[in-house]
Amino acid sequence: MQPIWRKHLIICLFLGLLAIPMYLLDLALTEKGGGNWITLDFRGLIFWTYIALLAIDVALSSIGIVSFPKSGVLRIHFCSMVLSVILLVVGFILYGKLLRAEAISR
Repeated sequence: MQPIWRKHLIICLFLGLLAIPMYLLDLALTEKGGGNWITLDFRGLIFWTYIALLAIDVALSSIGIVSFPKSGVLRIHFCSMVLSVILLVVGFILYGKLLRAEAISR
């Protein structure tokens, strides 16, 4: 295994292990029935958003390492994380617009 892929694997495993505290944070912050005004169930929102962000990041950083192997692993991961956030936000916006368009067309 080449050193760049070993570093990439270590970073991906660290980000994957970071999902455990994210899950616990999700449980602590989004407990059911937390408010008196309105009771919505947001359990899993933080965790699954992080998992989606992690999946996009791993895919983009893997492509980045294949495409630009001399750029450095940390630089590639940082750039792919920024791009992952942008793609995730754009995806949420487009999904909301599609739902709105479907509701209007009914």
